[in-house]
Amino acid sequence: MNEPSMPSRPRLADGLEPGRLRQELTGEAPPPLSVVRADLPDVTPMSFTGEGAEYFRIWVVNLLLTIVTLGIYSAWAKVRKMRYFWQNTRLASHVFDYHANPWAILRGRVIALVLLGAYSWAFEFSTVAGLVTIGALFVTGPWLFLKAQRFKLGNSSHRGLRFGFDSTTAQAYRIIAPILALWFSATVLTVVATDSMWPIGIASLATGLGIPWMHHRLKSYQHAFATYGDRRFAFEPSLVSFYWVYAKGFVLVLLGGIAGGLLTVPFMWTLGRGDDDPSRIGLLVMSALYGLGVYVFAWPYLAARLQQVVWDATRLGDVRFHTIIEAWPLGRLVAKNVLLTLATAGLYWPFASVALARYRVGCMRVSADLPFAVIAAGTHAPSGATGDASADAFGLDIGL
Repeated sequence: MNEPSMPSRPRLADGLEPGRLRQELTGEAPPPLSVVRADLPDVTPMSFTGEGAEYFRIWVVNLLLTIVTLGIYSAWAKVRKMRYFWQNTRLASHVFDYHANPWAILRGRVIALVLLGAYSWAFEFSTVAGLVTIGALFVTGPWLFLKAQRFKLGNSSHRGLRFGFDSTTAQAYRIIAPILALWFSATVLTVVATDSMWPIGIASLATGLGIPWMHHRLKSYQHAFATYGDRRFAFEPSLVSFYWVYAKGFVLVLLGGIAGGLLTVPFMWTLGRGDDDPSRIGLLVMSALYGLGVYVFAWPYLAARLQQVVWDATRLGDVRFHTIIEAWPLGRLVAKNVLLTLATAGLYWPFASVALARYRVGCMRVSADLPFAVIAAGTHAPSGATGDASADAFGLDIGL
């Protein structure tokens, strides 16, 4: 005769929400990725784990070897610096990495120096030489910018997957050429329209008013064509926000310049008592203090707000980016870095760089409906990728 079955006792796991803990207690198979969704996006903070004393040793060696080799070692110094900062930047417990070939960086810097020298000195020889140089920069500029972006992103990786820059040469010229045309317009009109100041004034005003537009266009190009594995980023237009940030930043530039100018008053008064012609030294001091005032007053606001605008407009499929960076904390950090760098005759610079990276990176947040680890695991390398050799062939570094 069968005994009546006893009712099963409730298990602790029966009262749990579906998830990893319930799976471990019951042995249930995890649900497919298509249904692993959350009511709220999964937010992953970024972090920077570098230390000032650690980077100081790298910085000192880089500086000494760069001086000894008359700047040649600067390419290798950049690779060591970039690797240190990338390898100490973490997202979801995984670090970034940098794979560039120093020889490619050196080649790019030689090209950049030649172009800079030609642009700076060509008009000293003749007007024709100057105009030809500007024409050469206009023609080659979009191509060089494209190669620089391919090099920078193609040599950066996370979780073993390379970033990339999926833009054609035609797209580069369509986006970058108008920027260069506006940027060079005032210089060209200064040389050509020597009999009238009106065209020069209009071109200069247009260039100044167009700076937010140029910056927005460059950032849109950089972010919209960037890739991670086989996924492509997107950038939402935010031109109005750029102009609003620059308008406030312009006010802070004026305030910073006024503050820097006021600091020169006691210096000029003291200098004037012992020197009949203090104008040259005073001009140098005034320029330095003006730049310092602008940097301390205006740069933190512009950096913080533009970082917010740019990353809020950036997407990677369902992945969204955000930063909680604020202007005042960044401003206090910048002021501290400036004071300690001046007090130590520059030796605090590597500590300042690490402190700035720790704050800016630590403010970044990555959010998605799935955990970032799951999304990264489902991202694949693009077909035809061949590792470090192909990354080095993507372009050249020209310091952009």
